Formats: sequence, C-alpha cells, structure tokens
Amino acid sequence: MASGDLERQYNDAFQEMLAKPANLDILFKFASLASQTGDLEGAVAALERMLLINPDLPRVRLELGVLYYRLGSYEAARTYLESALKSPTLPPEVRTRATRFMSDVEGKERPSHFSGDLFVGWRYQSNANLGPATNNVLLFGQIASLNQQAVGTSDWGVVSSAQIRHSYDLGRQDKSAIETTLSAYVNRQFRASVANVTLLDLTTGPRFQIFNGIFEDVTLKPFFSGGYIWVNDAPYYGSYGGGLEMAALLSNRLRNVSTVQWRRHDHTDNWYLPTNSQYRGVEFTATSGLQFALSNFVTLFTTGTASRYETDTTPAQSYWLYGLTGGMSFRFADPVLKTNLPWSVTLSVTENWWRYDAPDATIDPNTMRTQADTIASLTFAVPFDDSTTLSVTGSRYVRTATLPNYAFDNNSLMFGIGWRF
Repeated sequence: MASGDLERQYNDAFQEMLAKPANLDILFKFASLASQTGDLEGAVAALERMLLINPDLPRVRLELGVLYYRLGSYEAARTYLESALKSPTLPPEVRTRATRFMSDVEGKERPSHFSGDLFVGWRYQSNANLGPATNNVLLFGQIASLNQQAVGTSDWGVVSSAQIRHSYDLGRQDKSAIETTLSAYVNRQFRASVANVTLLDLTTGPRFQIFNGIFEDVTLKPFFSGGYIWVNDAPYYGSYGGGLEMAALLSNRLRNVSTVQWRRHDHTDNWYLPTNSQYRGVEFTATSGLQFALSNFVTLFTTGTASRYETDTTPAQSYWLYGLTGGMSFRFADPVLKTNLPWSVTLSVTENWWRYDAPDATIDPNTMRTQADTIASLTFAVPFDDSTTLSVTGSRYVRTATLPNYAFDNNSLMFGIGWRF
C-alpha cells in the first residue's frame, strides 16, 4: 500500500472514530492503521477507549502491552500484559506472544539489562578494494604503473555486524544510568582479501538529565572509547579517547544528538603496511544530527561533521574533513505479510570534503591533496516480526581527488537479515 493511500485511510478512519467513538470495529481499525503509520500514541488512545467500552478484551490488552513496550513505557506494558495473560480464553498463539513480551519487559525493568542488533548479509562491490580505475598513478611526481592487483577490483563478500548495549540504572531521580556499547564489524571478501576489515569498538559512560525537573528530555553523556581495526587481517591501528554527547528532544517531532570527541590513533608498522606508523596521531571530531518527523509516514534527517586529524610526524597525512549527510525515510503499510509493522524506504546522501596540510613528496611534491566524496544509498526494509528484518541496500560511492592515486568509484548491493533483541 502506498504511503498516500495509507495516509488517506488513516485520516478517514480518524474521522469515522470521531463520528462514532463507541464503535469497537472503527476503533480497532483506526488503532491498526495508526500502528502501521507509526502513530503509536494514537493507537494506544484508541485501544484504551475500547477497554472503557468493553473491559473483557484480552487481545486488546495484549496489543496495548506491545505498544507500550515499543514506546519504552515498561511499567504500563507489564500491567496490560499481565491482565491479558490472566484471561482463560486467550488463544495459545496469543498467549505465547504475550509471554515473550512479558519476558522482554522484565528484562528491561531490571537495573542491569542488555539489548542489541545483529546483522548478516552478502554484498557485491564493483570496486571492493577502493582502488583507482586505471594503472596510471603518480610516484614522486611522475607517471607510474600499478600492478593489476592494486587497481579497482569487483568482488562479493560476507558482511556481519553486531552492536551489544548494556545499561545499568543507578536508581536516581535524574534517570541516570551507565551505558556501554560494544560494536563489531567483519567483512570477508571472496577474492580481494586486501579489502578484509575487522573492527571492534567500545564506548562507556554515564547518561543523566542535566535539567532535571525543567527539561526532562535533555541528557548528557561523558564517555570513554577504545577500539581496534585490522585490514587484510593485519593490525591497522588501536585507538582510545573520550568525549561528550548531548541528546535533546526539541519538540514532539524534532530530536537532536550532538557529540564532541577526541581519539589517539596508534598505527604500527607490519608486514602488510611497512610504513603504517606515519599515520600515528590524534583525531578531534564534532557531529550534530537532527531528526524531524514530517508526518507519521515521513522522517527527515541531517548530520553535520567536522574533523581534524593531526599526525605526530607526517604533515602530508594530516587533514581537515567536513561532512554533511541528509536524507528521508518513508514508511508504508505491509502489503504482503500482514504483520501490522510498516515497511520502509530510506534514502541518504553524504558529501565529504578533505584537505591535507602538505603535499606528499612520495606521490607528487608539487600538488596539494584535496578530495571530495559523494555517497548515495537507498535501503528497503521489510520486518518479519518485532525483532527480525530483511533489508536490501544499493549505494554508489564516488571520490574525486587532485591526485589520481586516490580517485575511485564503487557501486554496491547488499542484502541481509537483521535481528534485534
């Protein structure tokens, strides 16, 4: 169902509900459409009105428990799920679903709880190693020829990622908690092993409200971070640092997250990268992102980034980086699986601009290195249930540069399954 058709049905059902506020069929129809469009609060209001008319509706109590769970109101979710499970007429499959959500709620209500996202997929890239399109590059200011392995190579690969989150509620009135996130990423190419990447990253710190009792939706999180990256199964660099994140709900539809951080990068020489230590240095980064719900069907987002990387000894590898990302996400009703969970299409475009401090004498001593990236992606997501989603992403990455050694383009197609717990 197209988003325009869904919005029309949603508006028609809302008008029907206003005209016949005691009609259970109309209320349930509106609640279903509201849930599909992402208007969870509207769905909750309709279902609660149904219970005022007829309290003996255990399935409605189950759906309310699920909706409150999705809204993060776990105490209310527990109340409705418990009342649904007490009903002797609850069908076995509905009871199983209610029991599963009750277990999830109990986990969320503990002071210490885990959550996370896992993904496994397959990806084709027209330029998996991000190599130049031609053998002709610069070396000491002169034309040189690369061997064929260093030129852009197409390949398939397996991609997997995980993000494990832990939160420990400190039991204070400012809702402070210690939040820890472990992120992992692994890709393995079928042929171009030089493009194999493994990443581990850990961030931890306390989050708390800074205007407790005034602005309830402004939080601050100082954090420590550390990680390690391997390329072609060889150590690339380890890093450590810290920063500060502020998240604010500016209105019912507008949210902002801003972060400043620094990281020390410890590059070491190895068999694959014998001059890797020239990149050792410190990175300073500031980002700010806005997310705006234009309607129940469309969300707009944008993020700006400014970064400074300073090497210890190699000015030619020090740079400024500025980036801007914008995009939108469209949600529409499930036309096939009838899960009452909306499908989505997300479009994003990123522009990055790089400027290095000095020419690299080994490439061209007379040319200052600058480069620009354009990255466009389109993702189609289909949820099978509350935790499992199929996604397909197509993207194009184009880098232009003053030095041909660094210019490339890459088209990719990735599909896989994500699981949330």
